[in-house]
Amino acid sequence: MSITECLRCGAPVLQSSRGRPARWCSQKCRRAAYEERRAAANGAVAVRVIRESEPAPQLSLVDHVTAVLASPAACRRVLRELTGLAGSGQLWDPRRSGVPEAAGQLARALAGRLRR
Repeated sequence: MSITECLRCGAPVLQSSRGRPARWCSQKCRRAAYEERRAAANGAVAVRVIRESEPAPQLSLVDHVTAVLASPAACRRVLRELTGLAGSGQLWDPRRSGVPEAAGQLARALAGRLRR
């Protein structure tokens, strides 16, 4: 007896010394492989899900701010979103305390810069 890998999932498959060599670890893998071959023959595109072995790194607020400030497109997007929130009145939601004041400071700084 020998051991090979399942052609679909890579799990070990025990091979007996007699008969046709086993290619699948289970009926589930055999059926799924058949469906994948049938779909590919009909023009479907295969999708493989890859699970990450370790979680994505957690970024700090400073990391996010730095990334936004480094991108003119991201800066424009944030300003457009803030303008939309101000227009709809959502900027004054208690969850956004301090944002209207910070936006006012930005407006004053821009007005002073534009007058020069």
